[in-house]
Amino acid sequence: MKKILVPVDGSEACAAIYDHAKFFAEKLGAEVLILNAQDERPAGYAGVDFKRVGDEKLQKNGEAIVEQAKKYFEGAGLKVETRVVFEDAASAIIDTAENEKCDMIIICTHGMSAARRFLIGSVANKVVHHATVPVLVIR
Repeated sequence: MKKILVPVDGSEACAAIYDHAKFFAEKLGAEVLILNAQDERPAGYAGVDFKRVGDEKLQKNGEAIVEQAKKYFEGAGLKVETRVVFEDAASAIIDTAENEKCDMIIICTHGMSAARRFLIGSVANKVVHHATVPVLVIR
C-alpha cells in the first residue's frame, strides 16, 4: 500500500478519521493525500465550468481545511500532500483516488438516518458504491 486518500470537510466528525489514517499510513509505510472538495457555486457562475474558474474565497477555505488536517500528521515522519478541488465531493474523491493511484480511501460519515440517506444520498455511501479501491468508513 503506497497512498491513502483522506477526504476532509473541516467538520469535527471528520477529525475522527485522522487517527485511523495515521495508523494505517505508519503501519503500511504509505503516504497520505488529504483532499477537500469545494462544490458551492457562487452567484454569477451559472453555466460556467466551475472546475476551471474556481473562486478565491472557496480556495482559501479549502486550503485552511486541508492545512488544519495536515497539522495532525506533523512529527509522524509521513509524506503528506494536500489538494483542494472544485467538484462534487463524491466525484472528486472517486476521481482523485483513481487519478492519483490511491490504494485506500479513509472517509468519515456524518451518521445520516436511512430515510435522509435514501432521499439525498451521502458522500460516503456514493464513494463506497463507486470507488475501485477499498474504503474504510469511520463514524
